[in-house]
Amino acid sequence: MKRGWSASYHDRHTKPRIATWNWPYWNESPMPVPVHVLTGANDWELCAWMLASWFTVTEETWRVVIHDDGTLPPHARTTLSTLFKTCRFVSRTDADPAMEKLLRPFPFCHEYRTKHPLSQKIFDIPHFCDSDRLIILDSDILFYRYPSEIMAWVNGSTNDCWFNEDCAEASIISAENAWEDLGVKLWPRVNSGCCLLQKSAIDLEFCERALGETSITKGHIWRIEQTLIALCASRHGHGGLLPKTYEVSLGKTASSDAIMRHYVGAVRDYFYSEGLAKLAPILLPKEEF
Repeated sequence: MKRGWSASYHDRHTKPRIATWNWPYWNESPMPVPVHVLTGANDWELCAWMLASWFTVTEETWRVVIHDDGTLPPHARTTLSTLFKTCRFVSRTDADPAMEKLLRPFPFCHEYRTKHPLSQKIFDIPHFCDSDRLIILDSDILFYRYPSEIMAWVNGSTNDCWFNEDCAEASIISAENAWEDLGVKLWPRVNSGCCLLQKSAIDLEFCERALGETSITKGHIWRIEQTLIALCASRHGHGGLLPKTYEVSLGKTASSDAIMRHYVGAVRDYFYSEGLAKLAPILLPKEEF
C-alpha cells in the first residue's frame, strides 16, 4: 500500500520479463570502451533492465563486465550471460585474492574493501578493466533517449572524467577540507551512478592518503566510494558534470527531456512505476502485450 499499486505490479510482474529481451546485433563489433557494472542478488534484474535500455538507446553493442558483489546467484549469472552475450563476469571469489595482493601495501584501502561491497567500484573495477577508459553504470539507472554527450566521449580521445549531477551534495568531506587536507579542488555534487572514467585517475596511493588523513571513514559508509571517486576525478582535473538531463531527482516523475534517470534509494519504487511502465513496451517482444 505504501509503495503504490503500479510499483508493486511492475516489480512483481514486469521486472522478471526482461529475460525475454533480445539484442539481434551480436555479430557487430562492440564499442571500444567497456561498460562495468557491480550487481548482486537484490538488483541483478534491475541491472538487466538498465543494460537493455543502454543497448537500445545507443543502438550499439557493448562489452559488458559484470562484477559480482558476492551475492549473485547462479541462475542470475545464467540469465545475464544469455541476455548479454559479450559479458564477462568477475566473481567475488576470483576478485578477492587479486585485490588482497593489490591492496596489501594500502591498509586503509584494504580495510575499507572488507567492509562494504561498493568499494569494488573504485578498487576492483579499474583493476579488472582492460581499457584506458571505462564506463561504470549502477543497476538502478534507466536510459530513455540517445546519450549524445556520452557517445561523443566514447568516440573521442579525451581523457576527461564525467558524472551525473546529484540532487544535493553527497561527498562526505567538504570542499574546504578537500583543499586543506589533500590540495584538491573538489567538484560539487558528483554522483557515481554514471561514471565516464579515465582509468589512470584512480590512484591507490591517493585513495590511501584520503582514507587515512581525512574524516571520510567517519561518514556514512554508503558514500565513501562516491567521495573517493569524486576526489580522484577532481584531482585528475579534466571533466566535470554531465547535463541535468542525466537526471538524479527525488520527484515522482523524470523531466520530459531526461536522457536517463538514476533511481536512487529514496525513489527506487519509481524505477518500477515509472521506468518499467515506460520501457516495457519498447524493450520487450511485441507478443508480450
